[in-house]
Amino acid sequence: MYQTAFWLILCLPLAGSSSFAGEPAGPVDVQTLKRIEAAVPAAAAVKPARPRKVLVFTESAKEVEEAARHPGMKFVPHASAPSCAQAIAALGRKTGAFETTIMDNIWQFSAEKLQTYDALVLANVYLGQNKFFSAGQDNERDRPLIEARRKALLDFVRGGKGLVALHNASNPALGWPEYNEMLGGTDMAHAWWSHQGVPLRVEDTASPLTAAMTGQPLVIEDDIYMFAAPYARDRVRVLLSVDAAKAPASMTAERPDRDYPVSWVKKYGQGRVFYTALGHRAETFQNPLFLRHVLDGIQFATGDLVCDTSPGKPLPADPAFTTMQGWQPLFDGKDLSAWQVSDVQNQHWLVGSDGILHYDGQAPTLRTKESFGDYMLRVDFRLPRTADSGVFVRNDLQLNIWTWSMGSGEMYEHRCAAKTEEARKPYIPRTREDRAVGEWNSFLITVQDDKVSASLNGREILFSAPLMVTGKRSPIGLQQHGDPVDFKAIYVKPLPAQKP
Repeated sequence: MYQTAFWLILCLPLAGSSSFAGEPAGPVDVQTLKRIEAAVPAAAAVKPARPRKVLVFTESAKEVEEAARHPGMKFVPHASAPSCAQAIAALGRKTGAFETTIMDNIWQFSAEKLQTYDALVLANVYLGQNKFFSAGQDNERDRPLIEARRKALLDFVRGGKGLVALHNASNPALGWPEYNEMLGGTDMAHAWWSHQGVPLRVEDTASPLTAAMTGQPLVIEDDIYMFAAPYARDRVRVLLSVDAAKAPASMTAERPDRDYPVSWVKKYGQGRVFYTALGHRAETFQNPLFLRHVLDGIQFATGDLVCDTSPGKPLPADPAFTTMQGWQPLFDGKDLSAWQVSDVQNQHWLVGSDGILHYDGQAPTLRTKESFGDYMLRVDFRLPRTADSGVFVRNDLQLNIWTWSMGSGEMYEHRCAAKTEEARKPYIPRTREDRAVGEWNSFLITVQDDKVSASLNGREILFSAPLMVTGKRSPIGLQQHGDPVDFKAIYVKPLPAQKP
């Protein structure tokens, strides 16, 4: 019964209009609350040893609505955050496993308030936007308060309490390494996207946190992250992971060991941490099997459900791994040797220790040393706030990267030069596929026979759009437009011309 519900619910198409984050935004309506309530298990796995109190920290429905109206906000709240918070509350209310308090005001967060709770749930939050963990982005006046919040959370967990974190709570936009160390990993990309059906496997079949899933084939449509340090199998105990051998082909699933964890547990000091990467889709919180998994994770965090937290062993590299075979790196996290870099650019296009190319918006456009004719190009990027950049595919003709209404992929110069609405259509993305500010996006661009096709985050947005400049080789460029932007993986694959 659980397996059937898992497949049917998570593969239903999204309802309603799309917001910037790709999901229905706004407060949780009555019908959605009813579906969440119906999906909640009738009883908890174990009776709590004593009355438990759980604090759910989330972005408010008001913030989500505001983000939908102004998609260029810095670290827009995740549109499924309200559903996540309401699902946690329903789990406690219906099963009696814990009492829930939902908080969306960061200024109420303090060590004194935390001590009254047994566990803290981070419900799909980009903590950086709330002046929670981003001291480097705040002024000196706020710094002592921010540092106090940081210490309060670390002390809360390592002192013996519990932390439950869902989905984008692992986002590196937090800018706080100690937090990711406590959590167990850092989301550095999407290996698969929420419109793809991805098979999962239960790795710890003896764990009470996977009891409802063990022995059943599982396929899910939800974001699947690729994790970087501090994630390592010998530092966490993986509960669920992607069955990579059976998963759809994906250019962004690029770990040679094919290790894509979905849920894990770990100890932090005397405390307990449960993390699941699932939860991008609001519908995920209407799924009985997933809600059982989260309920068990919360009971583990409060100390009522005991499970093995001993770490596993790293996976060996897969000799059949060929994700980028035939592609040459233009940027692979190491250096800018493939690019023309002036002394001025060298101060503003910076390769960080995290393997990310960070651009602060204060130097000229970056161009490759080599010129290209027909090719396929992969570019992974993210925007930290309202911003404008682009990828030059022929001289100064670009595919935009931006937070404006048309979405990334719009061919600005071509659209402006077209004289009619019909002529403009090929240069406007068919759908807006950008992820929220602070999340990674992946372009796959094909330039062939003087036409451009492109997909963004696994969905086609442009098809055979004619170029104004024909038959010409030129460098590939990363546009400066006075705004910061990050790049992570840039690969090119030269193609033979197809014209006779």
